[in-house]
Amino acid sequence: MTDKAKTDADLLRESELFDTDFYLRKNPDVRKSGVDPVLHYLRQGARDGRDPSRGFSTNAYLRRNPDVAEAGTNPLVHYLRIGRAEGRVLNPAEDDARLVRESGFFDEGYYRHFRPDLPIDRDVVKHYIRFGVREGLDPSEKFSTSGYLRQNPDVARTQLNPLVHYLRHGRTEGRIAPRGALREPYVDALYAERWQAIQPMPVTRLPAGERRVSIVTDSVAPHSLFGGVGTAIILGIQLANRLGNGTLRLVTRTDAPDGQVITLLEEATGIHLDGILELEQVSVDGSQRLQFTDRDIVMTTSWWTTRAVLDSDIPREQVLYLLQEDERMFYPYGDERLLCAETLAEPDLAVVVNTSRLLDHLSGPGGLPHLRQNAIALEPAFPTRDPSVVPAGSGREKRNLFFYSRPLNARNLFWRGAQVIARAVESRILDPDEWNLHFVGRGTPELTLPRDVHVNIIEGLGWTDYQDLVATMDAALVLMDTPHPSYPPYDLASVGAAVLTNSHGIKTDLSDISGNIIVAPSTVDGLLNGLRDLVALAGNPERRAANVAADRINRDWEATLVPVVDWVVDRFRGTLGADDSAAGTSEGSIVPDVH
Repeated sequence: MTDKAKTDADLLRESELFDTDFYLRKNPDVRKSGVDPVLHYLRQGARDGRDPSRGFSTNAYLRRNPDVAEAGTNPLVHYLRIGRAEGRVLNPAEDDARLVRESGFFDEGYYRHFRPDLPIDRDVVKHYIRFGVREGLDPSEKFSTSGYLRQNPDVARTQLNPLVHYLRHGRTEGRIAPRGALREPYVDALYAERWQAIQPMPVTRLPAGERRVSIVTDSVAPHSLFGGVGTAIILGIQLANRLGNGTLRLVTRTDAPDGQVITLLEEATGIHLDGILELEQVSVDGSQRLQFTDRDIVMTTSWWTTRAVLDSDIPREQVLYLLQEDERMFYPYGDERLLCAETLAEPDLAVVVNTSRLLDHLSGPGGLPHLRQNAIALEPAFPTRDPSVVPAGSGREKRNLFFYSRPLNARNLFWRGAQVIARAVESRILDPDEWNLHFVGRGTPELTLPRDVHVNIIEGLGWTDYQDLVATMDAALVLMDTPHPSYPPYDLASVGAAVLTNSHGIKTDLSDISGNIIVAPSTVDGLLNGLRDLVALAGNPERRAANVAADRINRDWEATLVPVVDWVVDRFRGTLGADDSAAGTSEGSIVPDVH
């Protein structure tokens, strides 16, 4: 009989490309049903994508021969009756693998570099064809799998292997083979990945617009308002208000900004933004661009945001750096410290330094003398709920001790503080019968002190809740391994609590700020002696009240920021323009008292 005269079933039964045992072994449902495997393949199996033998791939033949798939012809029948005579490939998968191997576009060592888990005896070319494409892997540095599909959406729609398509068709059609990922990236690429946060910020200059203060920071949320971020926003509000209902823009780089912080700040400090609030996220990966005009003052809040802005197309004449720590102290000696120090040493950059003590430290011997000409000190304010502050403590069974417990911030000396408190409890300098101990700070571990004393761990407070807590404290231990005090000593001393902090460099005495702040050496014995003085002061509410009345702690943000805002407006006169009140003095131009 001729092939034409044979039935399809007879044709398959006589062909080595239909293996009955293979088909039944691979398809136990067919074996169980008792259906003739040849008939099953003809009627249903090919449509299911089942293979008739190891030597023939149903799906691969149909993918290689879309005319057969479109006609609905059984692929093995087509090959036996027509395809073989036409020179069509018996096993397209094997032919594709041969084509890829011989192309010069596949590098086995390169491929295994990105998939080191593959067994040594695994055929990596076949792995690439079957799985690697779906994983987005490249066959070599010569060809980008995903890049070719992006460039050729018609190929992507066919689900053909992109490299096979290029080798069979794309090359002769004039299509381009995009470069694959580098096995060993250039050092510049590695550097950019490691130091992503300080890569030049992508920006777009727009035609001149209204005056605006843009604060660039990592994140802005209710839990991050304490200290630095809150101070930056307060200064930004005062500057925007001075500009005559100017716009304040909060630009964040790691998390989307939360606009409710303005309301929380108004509640906690009494300040009020007269103009418009804008919120924008410009992530460190460079996927978004920051739009600016020549009327923007761009306030940076850390050395890394400063570096990213200075290296962008924003002129340094429009950059204001709010420096609130000796940021070099964040790091051991190394690349980070070097980059930080170089940024702090940038000449002719306008800088606002948080507290005159920090400015004295930074601009002192061996420091950054240029800050004497290019910086102004900001003295923070600590508004209290009740201006007639009466220290807490009277009438309660126990007094309250506040420990600024921040183990995730090394400069807060958590372990030294916890060690000293444990010694003080053990020796009854802090008698557990007389004191409740409150460890306030994120990441504080559960712990028990000597004499089986348990502490109250407090985390995640909003600003107003924090103010309420501070008002109930009689004493506090606040350590800061820096030459200037952190905010909590001011917060607590301003409401009549006795505060102990450690000395560091020029920070040896803070009595000029408040008589309620005691400074002691950072040694265990030095701090234990300081705790003795602290307990004595805490037990004298009349003296603490007198210290509050005589202190030099600012309570009004608007008043304390007047000289800073004056300085900034004068420094940025060219950016702001001198055509209206923005270039004038502070007299009559600050926002009304809203306390």
